[in-house]
Amino acid sequence: MKHQRHVTASALLAIAILMTLSSATLAQTSNGSGAKTQSKTNNPANRLGLLELTMQQTAAKGDKAFGRAQGEYWGLISAQNDFPRAYNFFSNLAAAHPSSPDILGLEGSAIGGYIGWLYSSAAGNAVDEKIVMALDSKARSSFDKALQIDANNFYALFGYAIYESYNPTGAEHSKELFARLEALRASHPDYPWQVVEEFKKERGTEK
Repeated sequence: MKHQRHVTASALLAIAILMTLSSATLAQTSNGSGAKTQSKTNNPANRLGLLELTMQQTAAKGDKAFGRAQGEYWGLISAQNDFPRAYNFFSNLAAAHPSSPDILGLEGSAIGGYIGWLYSSAAGNAVDEKIVMALDSKARSSFDKALQIDANNFYALFGYAIYESYNPTGAEHSKELFARLEALRASHPDYPWQVVEEFKKERGTEK
């Protein structure tokens, strides 16, 4: 079944805000029990550069080093409100690793964060709706491709489910994606389920 692709600008803003919140939550759980990772430098720009290098070097392996790096990375990106950097980084990383579902899923989330930044005062300019709609299409394409490669990918399922939950026409698709994710709890205890629970609390949907 094809899902409605149209989404309003206000809905995109809501999507993007939630993506930034989810990114911060993912940063906490990826580093273990919400503990902050001790940076080797007090300069955020330098630290972001080091984390990007780590992700570039470990992207093909999909190991824990990549997970820890992306977790700390999102924490710094959120703190610095530097979503354009994350968007550019994950877009380039996805271009270099077009068959990695993890990276494609993270690219979709990075696009959501970038859309939110465009609507924030930090951007300082009026938003070009055509650009936003193109970004929306790109985010969906990244999520869809990730799930075609790995139907059980956490980053893609969770990120896409959140994205669709804020689309006025995406409620059913969001429920479907969340159901697919929840079905993986027993077989994938290693997934950061705390992020899912945090999202439920944010939305007031926890049963």
